[in-house]
Amino acid sequence: MNLQTRIAIEKRIVHRVVKDALRAGYSVSVFDSEEWTLERSTDFKTIIAAMMTSDEDTIRLRDKEGKNLGIVFFVYGNDGWDVICDHSVTLEEFLKGANEYAEKQCELYA
Repeated sequence: MNLQTRIAIEKRIVHRVVKDALRAGYSVSVFDSEEWTLERSTDFKTIIAAMMTSDEDTIRLRDKEGKNLGIVFFVYGNDGWDVICDHSVTLEEFLKGANEYAEKQCELYA
């Protein structure tokens, strides 16, 4: 797989997670491996602009009342489809769409 394909797969997965979060009414905070660069945003473009600026990101999802729902940990630069490195078990169902896409990419490129 070439570099552009890997990055495109990572972006699609990241975008899917963020879009699903916003559709569910969640806010997203972004930790870029050094600091929280964005707190409780509900703006897709702002969230995406804060992500993929380092080798890894952690996003924290909160519901409308501000309750912490869990985190998703992204690591960039591996195989693309494995960009979701870890997540809170409470988000298993929420991540179903992104994980199904990632599995299809793994079947194609692994």
